[in-house]
Amino acid sequence: MRVIKQNTLTYESFHKSLPFLTKSSGPGGLCRFINSALESEEDKPFLKSLKFILDFKDSVAKSRTNAQIFILFKELLKNILNISELNIFFPDYDRKRLASIFQVLPDRLSLFINKSFKQGILKEVTSAGKPKIIFDSLVYNINGSRSSYLLIPFGKEKLVINGYTSNEGILVISLASEYRETSVQIPLIQLSLQFVFAQISFVNKQKELINKIDELQIYQSKLANDYKLSAIGEMTSGIVEEILSPLQVITSTTELLRTDNNQVDGEVLDAINTQVKKVKSIINNLLKFAGNDDAKSKVQPCSINMLINEFYELTASSLSNDKYECITDLEENLPPVITQPNSIYQLLTNVFSFIRAGKKNEGGILIQTKYWNEKVEIRFLTTDYKENLKKENLKNIKDINLRIINNIMVNHEGKIFIDSNNTNGTVIILSFPTKRDIG
Repeated sequence: MRVIKQNTLTYESFHKSLPFLTKSSGPGGLCRFINSALESEEDKPFLKSLKFILDFKDSVAKSRTNAQIFILFKELLKNILNISELNIFFPDYDRKRLASIFQVLPDRLSLFINKSFKQGILKEVTSAGKPKIIFDSLVYNINGSRSSYLLIPFGKEKLVINGYTSNEGILVISLASEYRETSVQIPLIQLSLQFVFAQISFVNKQKELINKIDELQIYQSKLANDYKLSAIGEMTSGIVEEILSPLQVITSTTELLRTDNNQVDGEVLDAINTQVKKVKSIINNLLKFAGNDDAKSKVQPCSINMLINEFYELTASSLSNDKYECITDLEENLPPVITQPNSIYQLLTNVFSFIRAGKKNEGGILIQTKYWNEKVEIRFLTTDYKENLKKENLKNIKDINLRIINNIMVNHEGKIFIDSNNTNGTVIILSFPTKRDIG
């Protein structure tokens, strides 16, 4: 006996026969399976919007600034919805303030958002945590219908966008067509918002990382400078006796000559003693400046004038040899500044290193101190011109000396002002508060 099969049925490939789950629009919508190859006309707008969002996800992941992210987001919404305007707002209900990402607002959107903020509509939407469409009875669109706005609240985690820090915000979209709160596009917009904020968080973290690397480089450079000062201190303490001993012999010899030999000119001996005293004074200043005294590392009330005078006496001879004039104009009776002496030495060293970097020609610098508005200021006015140095781009300066100066001033809760031009040279002002938190 034979069995003859005559089955003529054909089967689709596995991936074509695989359905996916979707939900019909409207309240109480039912979940249903539809075939991926035979989607209905009702599903085509949804699938088209979904494709836009997937493309947006890939594009926004390549963005490195918030401006690029928002441009892509606005283009996405125009592909999903028929919109005219959009903006993101950060309401502060306690202080009754409203901040927005885009500062320039169209009159119609500005009128609506301010009215909604005062009437408590924004607060109501934020508290509910659900998208809501609001109709504006005062404004009509070109079709004669009432203008409508889609409000989508967001935020559970702390957000930092364009300088604004908030835990919540509202996306406001001015709609050019009528939509319902149950429209399938709204969940897609909420999904795209998650991509936006995820990328913004990534960009912010990247900026923080760059800032930390910059700070690390500053501290490494400062550590190198501190190491040099420490090395000078150790070297100075090791050779100071070898310098002072011959000086003492010279002083003793001049006194012997003065008493035992009447033929020696006394003015010559006085001149020798004067020069010996100058050498001893320079050595003492060097010991004070480069010494490893623990007291200099402690925060204490310090006389800025005294520290400047010590630095000046140490550097005056080398500046004079370079034909670089240095003049001090220090205001008397300055109040003390809470600081570490070593920090002021570090500041002065870096200021002079910055001003004199690569300069071999003659010039001059005036150092002034002044008490004004509960602040002690050190002003450096020099004939040297520093190219591309303007007060408005100080944050972008890459010079390591300036970065160290700025970092020290931040630690002192102080401020730094710098400007330079071809006519007047360079002005550097360091402002120290007389009262600061050292806790």
